[in-house]
Parts: sequence; C-alpha cells; structure tokens
Amino acid sequence: MEENSKLWIFQSRRILTEQEEQNIAEMIETFLQSWAAHGKEMKSDYKILNHKFIVITADENHTKATGCSMDSLNRLARDINAEYDLDLLNRLWISYETAEKDIKTILLNEFKQSVKNGLFDLNTIIYNLSVSSAKEFNEKFKQPLHQSWAKIYLN
Repeated sequence: MEENSKLWIFQSRRILTEQEEQNIAEMIETFLQSWAAHGKEMKSDYKILNHKFIVITADENHTKATGCSMDSLNRLARDINAEYDLDLLNRLWISYETAEKDIKTILLNEFKQSVKNGLFDLNTIIYNLSVSSAKEFNEKFKQPLHQSWAKIYLN
C-alpha cells in the first residue's frame, strides 16, 4: 500500500464468518477489476482485517477517485450489506479492543456513556474509521483512548 494511497474503511458491526469473508472477498475482487474514475482504471487493492474491517485502497498517483467512483464504492458496500446485514455504512458503531485483545463494537451512545463511567482504561485501543490515507492508517487506525478521536468523551 503506497503511503499516499486513498483509503476507505468499512466496519462490520459483527465478526465475519470464514465463509462470509470469502464471499465478500470475491465481491470486492469483482468490483475492483472494473472500478474506474471517468473511464480510467483505479489501481486499487483491499484487505479484510480482524474479520471485521474492509479496507479499500486506491493509488491516486495513478488515478484520482471521483464522485462517481466513490458512489460505486458505496454501492458495493450497500450490496454487501444487503447480502450479510453488516451495517457497513453506519458510522455510529465504535470498535475497541478488550484487555483480552478481542474487538468489540458498540453504538456511539453506549460508548460515550461507558467512557464517562470509567469503564475504559486510558490505554484501551480505539479504532479510527476516519483515516483516509495509508499513512494515516499506519499512524492512527489503532490508538489508545487518551490519544484517539474519542478522548473528547473523557471526564
């Protein structure tokens, strides 16, 4: 993944089964083979991380993503949702790591209340879905609560 590649993260509200992951991978591969921006092929790739996060990258040195290419990517996410009920486009789901290194996902309101109630350690790992480049992904996708976007909920 090129450091300045454009990046999108779609988070499942639940862990994917092995079969779901295989089927989703096939859907993504088929999509990426024809993904284009204004008729120009998008040089792109994907990964499914932790049986939960779908990460799509596009090398913008090759072709810049456009509104139409973004629309088609979101359509892919909606198609995957229709098939597997994963809530991929809902940004109100927040993922974090437990002390046992499991990844849990809860709704934002529950997350905020849990932080305010002190149920999370300052070093609890929080996942940041707003990163938009490979560089940001490497630096900010996983951060301790006290350094993450969610630190605003600390008392």
